Amino acid sequence: MQRIGQIVALLLIVFLLLPLAEERQITKVELEHGQSDTLIVLLHAFTKDGSSLTAIRNELQREGSFAEADVLQPDLPFGVFSMATTSEVVAQLLVVVDEAWAKRAAEGRPYKNILLVGHSMGALIARKVYVAAQGQSPDAEFEPLLIDALRDSPSVDTPRPWADKVSKIILFAGMNRGWSISHHMSLWRAFYMQAGVAAGHVLEVFYGRQPIVMEIRRGAPFVTQLRLQWLSMEKHLNPKAEVVQMLGTQDDLVAPDDNVDLVVGDDFRYVTVPYSNHENVIDLSEKKLGEYRKQALRLALVSDVASPVAHDPCASKKIRIDCSVNHVVFVMHGIRDQGHWTHQIARRIETQFRDRFGADVVVESETSSYGYFPMLSFLQPGARREKVEWFMDRYVEARVRYPRARFHYVGHSHGTYLLAEALEKYASVKFDHVVFAGSVVQRGYDWSRYTPERVQAILNFVATADWVVAFFPKALQSIGVQDLGSAGHDGFDSGKVVQPPELYIKGGHSAALQEQVWDSIAEFVVSGEFVPPPEGIEPKQNPWVKYPAYGAILIWLFIALALIAIFIGLLRLRLREWKKTLIIVGYVWFVWTVLTEV
Repeated sequence: MQRIGQIVALLLIVFLLLPLAEERQITKVELEHGQSDTLIVLLHAFTKDGSSLTAIRNELQREGSFAEADVLQPDLPFGVFSMATTSEVVAQLLVVVDEAWAKRAAEGRPYKNILLVGHSMGALIARKVYVAAQGQSPDAEFEPLLIDALRDSPSVDTPRPWADKVSKIILFAGMNRGWSISHHMSLWRAFYMQAGVAAGHVLEVFYGRQPIVMEIRRGAPFVTQLRLQWLSMEKHLNPKAEVVQMLGTQDDLVAPDDNVDLVVGDDFRYVTVPYSNHENVIDLSEKKLGEYRKQALRLALVSDVASPVAHDPCASKKIRIDCSVNHVVFVMHGIRDQGHWTHQIARRIETQFRDRFGADVVVESETSSYGYFPMLSFLQPGARREKVEWFMDRYVEARVRYPRARFHYVGHSHGTYLLAEALEKYASVKFDHVVFAGSVVQRGYDWSRYTPERVQAILNFVATADWVVAFFPKALQSIGVQDLGSAGHDGFDSGKVVQPPELYIKGGHSAALQEQVWDSIAEFVVSGEFVPPPEGIEPKQNPWVKYPAYGAILIWLFIALALIAIFIGLLRLRLREWKKTLIIVGYVWFVWTVLTEV
């Protein structure tokens, strides 16, 4: 009960500290001058400040080429309630390093070596600073928020003058894939972090954006964009900085899969730090254990290999790479669905590719399931966002596994939302041919922003009687609540979508998943051309769905009033209190089960 009380207290503190949540700027950015031609930039962890890395700085300044180095050790806006954005922090850090570089260059003795050091969240920021300093590439553009934050800086397409001087990046307990709540952590920590997520959703309501810590969740735009940009940088940059990951043997915060990114960070050098967890991996003060950590740091500073160079993405990695794959097809299911049909459609698409181009064409499909997604969860923006983050984690892995493949997409219901939201939030996402069925995306979704650079062709199937979309997402769209809509019933307004008029797939929400439609789906994925199904086509929609849909919000209102009326009726039953209580509890349980399980 005490811990539950602490969680409740944390949520209450959110409201009390809302005025403090506007922390946006880095502070204490004074350059500490040394006597060498090296610059060390130290970036601390979430809820910490620059002083947390003082012991690391002192140790570095005693070691070889880093002795007597200049130091930047700023305080980052990483407070518990910070509403800064990662883009703002990265942009400010770039300016700080720019100024330090310009000052030394003006003195005629520019830096010859730059070392970036980050702890936990600061490790992700260190990598992002390096990527941003190198400039964006055509196949992994910067996100709009970062471009906007860099609007007063030099061109985002060209490297900064000091970018190639970064020789090493040291990551202490780096969250390379972001953080996630998992069985890896203690029960108390999981409860604490769940409370933090709840507090983050509250702050999002007030500020229209998430706290900065939510930006580094596994699969979130910042983390996913960084991973994709890092992959692109690997292909083009020669030489590039050596990355050393310092892994505590007892990390109790970040799961091993989140710490070690074998997909993107396969060429990182990993150094084990004995007897260390997520926080004390940087603590060098303990008499005995501190010496272990100093030894690990010295090992990180010494490298007997040449500077890593740009490499062939098909080179051997720690995960299976298949450069023979020409096409990858994502087939994503909707809510209240385990997605068993996705394998059938994926096989039909693979067959169509082989029939058209022969056995030399290799096709892989991604039909992973994000699990059963009940209605109440679907209506929660945070829950939908988690599924998008899951999808993007799969996307990055596929991009690495199949570096020479073209990507295509087939989505049903919530599967259509996954891609639409990914295109909105992740600037590096690209698919060639896209097929939507039973779409819950808003009909006004502007496809022109993404075609043809990021999506070449879109086919949207509209059903004759998709009452699920017509009555529910359409109602939310009509009152401007959330970002769901009626594209599966009304079609898209955008002229960029293949959407033949007066051609409706006969049936309800899953009409376009019927077997007679599979060849049409496969043909569009293969060629980008629409071939109507041989049967199951109607020229008009079912009037019993089409016309009531105009008053979809009234249907919601009627259902809500009916549920309330039934509840009031149960309260007025003339029964013994224990019987009445049982009936009311059963009714509430039934309604809750329908909302959370159906």
